[in-house]
Amino acid sequence: METNNVPIPRMRTAAKIVAEIKALDPDTEVTEHWVRQLTKAGIVPVVWAGRKALVNLNDVLTLLHMGTEHKAPEPETAGGIRRVEV
Repeated sequence: METNNVPIPRMRTAAKIVAEIKALDPDTEVTEHWVRQLTKAGIVPVVWAGRKALVNLNDVLTLLHMGTEHKAPEPETAGGIRRVEV
């Protein structure tokens, strides 16, 4: 049997990802809700094991290191006229 030198992905549920991050940083602001939103938005890939969503912990840690783009809200328009704050 051949073994590859590819590391095994560290697949976790959202709750366990938060637990691992809290073990590294007890004051973290990362929440299960945020991890779930990452999966729903397709920012991090998900592997489904029945009803359980598994996420690669390394993908979440990489995202935390890289950061995410924060989009500025689009100005509201009504009939082609946009509101200007005074």
